Amino acid sequence: MALSIFRNGVKLGKNLQKLSVLRCSVENLRSDTGKNAASALTCTQYSCLLAPKLPNNYIASRGFSSRHPKRNLERKYQSCSESDSDLEEWLGRRGNSDFWRRKMRTFHAILDLNKDGVISFEDFKLLADGFVDLGHLSDKHTNEFYQVIQDLWEKQFGEVSAYNLVPVEKFLDNMHHVLNDKMLVRRAHSFLPYLFKAVDKDKSGEITVQEFKIFFNILGLKEEDAILAFRAIDSNGDGKISSKEFVKHGRDFFLTEDQDKISKYFWGPLVDH
Repeated sequence: MALSIFRNGVKLGKNLQKLSVLRCSVENLRSDTGKNAASALTCTQYSCLLAPKLPNNYIASRGFSSRHPKRNLERKYQSCSESDSDLEEWLGRRGNSDFWRRKMRTFHAILDLNKDGVISFEDFKLLADGFVDLGHLSDKHTNEFYQVIQDLWEKQFGEVSAYNLVPVEKFLDNMHHVLNDKMLVRRAHSFLPYLFKAVDKDKSGEITVQEFKIFFNILGLKEEDAILAFRAIDSNGDGKISSKEFVKHGRDFFLTEDQDKISKYFWGPLVDH
């Protein structure tokens, strides 16, 4: 009887010692887990298991995302060519020249597909359809393109509705607001990379004058105007325009009030007034 009590006491002491060691280990693991979110500590009454967490890219690959897709697109195509200080120099002071307003009237006329003097989201979408129907965009880029188009419309002109019509003066006012808003101006050109991908038939990352003619054809512009615009934008005369050049000149068309900039030719001849 005494021997049995002694053995149980020794066994109890060893268990208490193990429990103390386990508690120490748990505290250390919890501390490490707090520092490194890559692991998660799971404990039961008797044991603890240090298990790796699933990384975000694995979660996304299973059809779940921890980030909003629109925000991803916005970040993806925000301009990195202008610093905040550059923007601050002219925010609130751009878009008052007759030249800039003439350019915006030109773009409004391009978007106004049925030439009734107003544009709607349907005009936006039909123009996008023209580029998608070329068949050169992947499914991923097609979906992104339509999302960018809708996001731009909602940010600049409001709800997507058949009754939301934008005449030229309202368009000028909205574009003036975009030009002088730090966040909006960084997203104003987010659709341009998709236009380039759509006409880059051989996916070379460069477009030729023949591919640029396709671009103008979808816009409803003349072939001879496409040739003149291409020659102006192809400043080094190598017969090719890169994606970077395309986006830069397309973006500068909306931003600059410098009449000497070749970007004024990007969307074809300017309207008379």
